Amino acid sequence: MAVLDCGCGEATITIGLAEAVPNGRVVGVDVEMDSFAAARCHAASTGRNNLAFTVADGRQLPFHDAAFDAVFCHSMLETLGDPANAVAELRRVTKRIGVAGAASVDYGGLIITGERNAGPWRFYNIRQQLWRAEGIADPNMGRLLRGLFQQAGFGRVEAFADYISYGIPELVLAFARDRAEECRDQEFRATVTSHGIASVEELTRLAAAWEEWGEDPGAFFAFAWCRVLAWP
Repeated sequence: MAVLDCGCGEATITIGLAEAVPNGRVVGVDVEMDSFAAARCHAASTGRNNLAFTVADGRQLPFHDAAFDAVFCHSMLETLGDPANAVAELRRVTKRIGVAGAASVDYGGLIITGERNAGPWRFYNIRQQLWRAEGIADPNMGRLLRGLFQQAGFGRVEAFADYISYGIPELVLAFARDRAEECRDQEFRATVTSHGIASVEELTRLAAAWEEWGEDPGAFFAFAWCRVLAWP
């Protein structure tokens, strides 16, 4: 099989794909060349020779039509202002008897429980505003996947959703501490305040709120992870 991982980032998934098709060929594509360094070292250390990387934009892939048996993009489409163009390219490079897959987050189904969850809820409101203001990502891309692939001309499209959850003490506490650290991050604060989304004082309070939430025995967090499979 010839497999494409589009928007591969640091290529952790790409490496797994290469292991899954040892007699095939896997190509990772990303706009950042620096992302490939660790993956190339790993491939060299394991003697894997079926893995290659190309610097390219997912909306203008440097491959001929029907070049791949399977194409995949993980956490990429939500980062684009024009995801339909990327999906059209995925359709173009997929073989007639091939398959395409994608996965994206959707914050529309957030679950945050606990006696004092107002702070965590506010944080995610801030994060979504920031993503949109900075053009970082569409926090509700997951729900759009099936429609995007259908519109791109795929003959059959199936969509699914799972929840990523934090519901045991160790995970809840670690998750809360990470969010508290994010609230205290100087770059995050500067960007949020520059858009007038929240003040430094509020972010300081939210950091404390996250830490308090993490100690709550009733705290639970979950978000939807949406996926799609499509066949030409």
